[in-house]
Amino acid sequence: MDSQWRISRDSQRGARPRKAVASALPALFAVLLCAAPWGSASAEAEESDSCVECHSDSDLMVTNKKLYDYFLRWGDSIHMQEGVSCHDCHGGSPGISDKKGAHDGSLGGDEATSAVNFRNIPDTCGECHDDIFEGFRKSEHFEQVSSEENEEQQAPTCVTCHGAINVAAPDVTTVEEICQQCHNEDSDNQPENPRKARALLNRLLSIHRYYRYITVRGDPVEMKPFFARIDAQISDLTVTWHSFDLETIEEKTETVLNELKAKRGEVATAYKKDRKQRIERPD
Repeated sequence: MDSQWRISRDSQRGARPRKAVASALPALFAVLLCAAPWGSASAEAEESDSCVECHSDSDLMVTNKKLYDYFLRWGDSIHMQEGVSCHDCHGGSPGISDKKGAHDGSLGGDEATSAVNFRNIPDTCGECHDDIFEGFRKSEHFEQVSSEENEEQQAPTCVTCHGAINVAAPDVTTVEEICQQCHNEDSDNQPENPRKARALLNRLLSIHRYYRYITVRGDPVEMKPFFARIDAQISDLTVTWHSFDLETIEEKTETVLNELKAKRGEVATAYKKDRKQRIERPD
C-alpha cells in the first residue's frame, strides 16, 4: 500500500451518529456545522452519562489535556446536540460511575472490532448517514478501506474529510488541501483532482446561492413543485459526491445549476415587475 494513503491515528477517532441530523437545506450545503455549547445538553442526558460527568472535569486540563480537549470538541459538535456520546463510538458503560466499570468493554481504534477502527468507520457513520454510505461504497476510497491487501491498515474514510468529533464539511479551501494529501505531483496519483474538487465545490456554492434567492423571492405555493423536483436532484447529487466520481458529479452539478439559474431568472423578473407595480400604485 502506497504511503499517500496514510493519515493520522488521531483523525481516526470517528463519530457514531445514532439519529438523523436535519437541516433547512440539503446536507450538501452544510459547509459549517454549528452547535450550542455542551452545557445546553439535557440534564437527563448528563446525569445518565458517566462519560460526560468524568471527562468534563476541569482537572483534566492538567492531568490529561488531550482527553479534555476531546471532550471540548465533542461539546461544540452536532453529535452532542443529537445525543451521540463517547460510548456510541468507543463502547463502555455510561450508566456506571466507577472508572473501571465504565470503561469495561471500551475499544480503541487499533482494535479490529472497534467501531472507530478505520475499516469500520464507514459502517459506523452509515448507521445514520445510510444514503451517503451507499454513495461512498461505490468509490475507490471504499475499495482501499475494505481491501484485504491494505497492509498499512490506513485509507481515506469519513473522518479524513469531515473530522472525527466536531465534524464539518470541507469548504473550497480545505477540500483542495484534503485531496492534496493523496493526490499530488509527488504521488502522481491523479494530481489534477484537488483543483477539480475545488471547482466543483464552488459550483455547489453557486447552487446554494440560487436556491436561497428562489426561496426568498419566489412565491412559496408556485415554487412547491419546482422545489420537490430540485430537492430530489440535490439529494441525489449529495450521494453521488461521496462516490468521488468527478465526471458524474460535474454532469449532475451542471444540470442542477442550469435549472436553478433559469428559475432564478424567472423569479427575478416577476419580483422586479411586482416591485415596480407596488411603487407605482402604493396602497
